[in-house]
Amino acid sequence: LTADQQRDLRCVALLAIVAGEQDRRTAAALALPPLARQGARYAQAVGDALVRTGRPQEQVRTMILAEVAGVQRQAGSGAPLPVEEARACLAPMAAAAPPLPPPGAVQCAATLRLVADQARREAPKAQNTLVVQTLAAALESRARAELRAGGQSEAESDRALGLAREALARNPDSAPDVEACMELARP
Repeated sequence: LTADQQRDLRCVALLAIVAGEQDRRTAAALALPPLARQGARYAQAVGDALVRTGRPQEQVRTMILAEVAGVQRQAGSGAPLPVEEARACLAPMAAAAPPLPPPGAVQCAATLRLVADQARREAPKAQNTLVVQTLAAALESRARAELRAGGQSEAESDRALGLAREALARNPDSAPDVEACMELARP
């Protein structure tokens, strides 16, 4: 591997480890911006670049997993999370996998409606369910207003929201970040 490829491979491992700790709400990991989505896109870009060098996809996958294991082994148990080393990987990640543009009201309204519907099925009377339902309704109203301002009728606006929900239900990985949508829904 070239020096850049080695750096990228190590960054993929570091960012994956820190993203996992962010999921566990580890305080040190939360010092970095959310890494799961952009980090996954970066890992895909790095993996694709390594495959283009003639390496089989399975070998690239094994290399990434071995690097993750190596970083974990190198740190040892009880060692601090390598946040600063991961921070140095933010620039290469942004270059290879730029942040996605913020989601629009229609995408977010569809996302929050699906989240609210799932929450209602799982815990219909929970306070969090009511909050998500309220935010989903507010965002749907904002999305309809934007669509009408763009020249669509109320029926066309409803159809656009329905199509967005159907698309997300078919492909949940295409959903925008829920936290970004919650932020967009706030008054």
